[in-house]
Amino acid sequence: MQSAGKVLVIDDEPVVCAGISRVLTRHGYAVETALGGPSALEKLQHQRYDVLLVDIMMPQMNGLDLLSRFHERQSEARAIVITGLGAARNAIEAFRLGAFDFVTKPFTSDELLSAVLRAASPEARECAALTPPAVAHIFRLGVHSWAREADGGTAFVGIQECFQRTAGRLVSVDLPNEGDELLQGELCARLRTEGGAVCTVWCPITGRVVEVNLALLQKPALANSDPYGAGWLVRLFPASFAEEARTLIPPPT
Repeated sequence: MQSAGKVLVIDDEPVVCAGISRVLTRHGYAVETALGGPSALEKLQHQRYDVLLVDIMMPQMNGLDLLSRFHERQSEARAIVITGLGAARNAIEAFRLGAFDFVTKPFTSDELLSAVLRAASPEARECAALTPPAVAHIFRLGVHSWAREADGGTAFVGIQECFQRTAGRLVSVDLPNEGDELLQGELCARLRTEGGAVCTVWCPITGRVVEVNLALLQKPALANSDPYGAGWLVRLFPASFAEEARTLIPPPT
């Protein structure tokens, strides 16, 4: 049977590597492990991988240091960062270093599989070449979500074209409520796909929700057909758009 993709799990704890390996192997992935950054770099010199699962907190070489170096050896692999709950700063920096996505501890098997499924998809290989069309004013959280300023000091938040392509057709959307406070790098929304996966959307900026996209709740596929327009997720009153925008990928010049 053909493998669903080749994955390298990088964590200094053998029990974590073993647990992730069991989950992914049961779902058809070919999995190897590395107990830390130096071991991972050695493997990356000799093997090709579709997806890397990288723990942030490791001795000798942490996950961010590894991310800054692995592209020199294997630029086509997609990295998913594993970080602790509330470690938003690490997650944002990981996106700046080219991470495809991140999952927060403790995570479920479904959350892990959803992220790996998107990263291992054929569409994910094309993400680096995608440029948002005619939306030069957006600030991007990696290839994941986006934010753009709107009227009245507010800002729209949505998913990027790469996200919707790798997730597939959306069939339902769970959005926050008006008045909820969202934090940069933490949960913004959950999207369910036609294939049954549940995808987590991480918020690109901090702010209070002033409007949710009711049209999207009725027709989730708007996020597939028009992710930068009618398929937006929420409108926020940002805490500090200018400051947090500096941590995102700026609009093309």
